[in-house]
Amino acid sequence: MQTRKKPRRMINVQGRYFTGLGSPVDVMLRDISEGGCSFPAGQQKVVIGSPIQVYIAGSGPHRGSVRWVEDGQVGVIFTQPLPPEQVEQFQGSHVPDKSAEATPGEFEPMPDVRPQRFC
Repeated sequence: MQTRKKPRRMINVQGRYFTGLGSPVDVMLRDISEGGCSFPAGQQKVVIGSPIQVYIAGSGPHRGSVRWVEDGQVGVIFTQPLPPEQVEQFQGSHVPDKSAEATPGEFEPMPDVRPQRFC
């Protein structure tokens, strides 16, 4: 059953997320829409319903909450939908998937961003 209001677009873009006051986690986003995104969970435990801040290709924070966690993937719903132009921009910054040749943790440095309080 399809419950998304906007279709997801496949991407391969660097991102970073924060949950609560935890440490940042670097990830590669795999899909995005105006309403949300998904990415591999990594080693950090992510709880459904928890608030999250996502930085995508150096932009953000994009605030939201964890909608689902399944098979090592995390689905996020944004608090405020992204503008369609921004989703297009993210898709335009797509980089080829080199996961077969990369080792975990090989990310280019992202700007030093600090989590903001959720309240």
